Amino acid sequence: MKKVISLCLTVALAVSLFAGCSCGRDDEIDKEAGYKVDKYITLGKYKGFDYNIDQKKFDEELAFNTYDGHGVKRAAKKGDEIVFSTVGYIAGKKVDDLSRKNVEVSTSKKNNALFTKISEALYGKKEGDTATVKASGKDASNLSEKKKKYTQDVVFKVKIDEVSEVRYPKVTDQWVKDETDYKNTKEFFNAIEEELETTAVADLWQKAIDNAKMTSWPPKLYDKVKEEAEEDAAYQADEWNMSLDEYYKMNGDTKESLEKDYLNQVKSTLVMWAIVKEENIKVTKKEIEARYKELLEDDLAEDDKYKTIADVKKDYPESEIKEAVYLNKAQIFVYDNSNVKKTYKVHNNK
Repeated sequence: MKKVISLCLTVALAVSLFAGCSCGRDDEIDKEAGYKVDKYITLGKYKGFDYNIDQKKFDEELAFNTYDGHGVKRAAKKGDEIVFSTVGYIAGKKVDDLSRKNVEVSTSKKNNALFTKISEALYGKKEGDTATVKASGKDASNLSEKKKKYTQDVVFKVKIDEVSEVRYPKVTDQWVKDETDYKNTKEFFNAIEEELETTAVADLWQKAIDNAKMTSWPPKLYDKVKEEAEEDAAYQADEWNMSLDEYYKMNGDTKESLEKDYLNQVKSTLVMWAIVKEENIKVTKKEIEARYKELLEDDLAEDDKYKTIADVKKDYPESEIKEAVYLNKAQIFVYDNSNVKKTYKVHNNK
């Protein structure tokens, strides 16, 4: 199965933007896109955004990368992670849509009203213990797999499957060597900050997408986006040894949410081409070859499917790689032309 090419941005990628008059490149870009871009999209604001990489963002990224959870046999308490199963009842009748297994809730974080109520009912109880929780239909709707809105009260029969004590160890050179692929704390924190920048670029790009106006879209583009998304989902499902339906269910995807994602990706592509036109962004042969090399290195580290760049090129035509580089450069253009502040202080969890 062919792995869908990642169009994700890489902040560290050397970017050369050729700004200035597009001087007749509109037709050239339309030809590359395969449609008249301006027919479908009108750019809104895409420069000058304010964005703060603050302490909360740093702390959350550090916590994600240092998380250490251990199952315990004691009673649950605030700060633990609790995995539970629950069956929902309305007027005494079981509601499958509100019945779930292996639901995980972190009690150290702010949760919705339903999870907070369930957590509090489970404090002082051990694995295998049960509790009954009554919730309003509005609060219960947070557990709906079908994203339904309930109005009647719901009674949940809850059972604890597992209790885990969560620790966030102090980041030292020894911890980094033992627990990560980095050599020391300097490398580790550099990676944390790069990830924060990557998230910032993605967030700012979404702002550019949201500000643009899409009147319609090329049917072929929609079909391509949907096909690639489904191929990627199938690849990921295969990696997890599960069916496609099981993979969608694990991620909470519904027909409606998937359709929303497809259209957002369509709009993202149209915004990319529009910014490429407006800012006269160009892609060189050297940049395309660098992307091929990056794909080969990623594959050698993960799947080991390809042995040479020539092998990669058999699966990924140059036009596909060029579009990926265009997207990367357009995203970084938006980032570089925004007012990004970094107000966090680096710390090692202690």
